[in-house]
Amino acid sequence: MIPGYAPLPDDRRSRANYVQRRRIALAIVVTVLAVIISVASRGDDPSESSTSPAGVANDITQDSSSATPAFLPGSNVDKAPEIITVNVPTPPAGTVISGRASFIRWPQTLGLIPCATPHALLGAKVTVTNLNNARSIVCDNVSIESLGGGNTIIIHTDIFLDLADLVDAPIPVEIQF
Repeated sequence: MIPGYAPLPDDRRSRANYVQRRRIALAIVVTVLAVIISVASRGDDPSESSTSPAGVANDITQDSSSATPAFLPGSNVDKAPEIITVNVPTPPAGTVISGRASFIRWPQTLGLIPCATPHALLGAKVTVTNLNNARSIVCDNVSIESLGGGNTIIIHTDIFLDLADLVDAPIPVEIQF
């Protein structure tokens, strides 16, 4: 007998542990056998229809002479892909649109007088006229994203002050580009 080691008494707890260990061992043996059988059955004829894990039959036959995928280049790889040119028509010169204007502070103006409207081309010079007092400014369109709040144009805060006070925003305007 090993000194300091006493065998466990034969009570219900040790009996339950023994039964639990046997159950785990049996589950491991069954799992290993299932994996071996599964791997061995894959060596069958590949032309048979396969079954997906959900039990739905797939009638996919494997052909060694299958076509190349559509996304791979053909045999002539040296040729560069063709560049597609998309022409966007410019709005007619002298286009006038009525709407509402508000303001926003751009962090960096980079020497531009920034404004944003989806109606003019990017970089276009836009003339904005306040319909309440007839004041006007010319600004550079720096964004063509759609605007929220029913606004037609958003103008840099410092430039908006040339049209109206900030508390008057949004103001009715007419934009021309």
